[in-house]
Amino acid sequence: MQIDKNDVRDCLLNLIAGLSQWGEDFSEPPALLRQGHMQFVRLLMLEGKKAPIDLHSLIQVLQKPAEEWGIVVAGIYPEEVPLLIPDLGLSSDARDFKIMYDSPEEAQTQEIVEILRYCRGTMPMLEEKYRKLREFLITNPVVSAYHLMEFGLELKDTELMKWLGRCYEEMADDVERYRQCPRCGWTLEFRNDHWQCGAEDLCGKLASHGELKKWETHEPMHRLRYGIYRYTMLPGLAELTAKDWLTRKGYKVELFPQVDRFDLAVELDTHIVYLDMKDFKHPLHLANFFNKMQPHQLEKYRDPHVYIVIPQYRTKIYPGYSKLVKQALMAHASHLKVINERDVQKHLAGEATER
Repeated sequence: MQIDKNDVRDCLLNLIAGLSQWGEDFSEPPALLRQGHMQFVRLLMLEGKKAPIDLHSLIQVLQKPAEEWGIVVAGIYPEEVPLLIPDLGLSSDARDFKIMYDSPEEAQTQEIVEILRYCRGTMPMLEEKYRKLREFLITNPVVSAYHLMEFGLELKDTELMKWLGRCYEEMADDVERYRQCPRCGWTLEFRNDHWQCGAEDLCGKLASHGELKKWETHEPMHRLRYGIYRYTMLPGLAELTAKDWLTRKGYKVELFPQVDRFDLAVELDTHIVYLDMKDFKHPLHLANFFNKMQPHQLEKYRDPHVYIVIPQYRTKIYPGYSKLVKQALMAHASHLKVINERDVQKHLAGEATER
């Protein structure tokens, strides 16, 4: 019997949401977890496979790579990764999957969406203030309460100041349990016998943490909330780095043009090239992000001078990333031009020769 992909997707979303809720209170399994469990059992029965009857058995199954679950997840969820990591909880792929489907138009947290909506909806649009706020978030993953308030006042806008504050959470008495990530500046936590930066520990995969430092201060400290760190700050580091090296190459570059319509605008002699950097752990997540969009939402990518750029660190971890994205795009998204960061200059040189 042919299994509907939407049934598989809904099952996974319920499992992820339920497991996330259950992590807060283990006394009673949430309704979403029970529902997802029943859907999982049904899908396996339709395949004629043995199903995990109790939650303990279900959790054991979900700690295996998805290709071993017994249901077909190809084109929906990465087959080589699990949903759960022992002692850590939801895998970073599971978090990405949930956030992508919760907010397919903007894979960001609600705070950033509200800031974007406000800056675009004000006339004239608050382009410079938006750029200034985004750069602050990228370069200040951990900040003192005083510096946060000081910057908020510099914005001279109570609405932006409110949303800025909601992007952070107080570290309170927990400062001692954190260390400073030498790559991105966010917080390292000791899990599974090692220090790691976020659920994926991207920074640890790219560079050795080396000698670790604490925050030596008695002043109240705040750190970016996880969603802002993962979906705004980490990609933002790649955006700032790209802007800097393109500027050193002699290009005139603007960050977040038209209030974040794109990430970078590179001015050539005859036209402007727009770059949109996308940072998803797995190429299938990125392809599904675009596949979920309606055709009108993808219109801006029809411009021949617009490119979707995969950060270099993603292709380092996952060779062939951009090729796999293009292969997984549906017909209505097949016009997207997906390139690797290391190929940006080559494309710019080609664009410069066009007349």
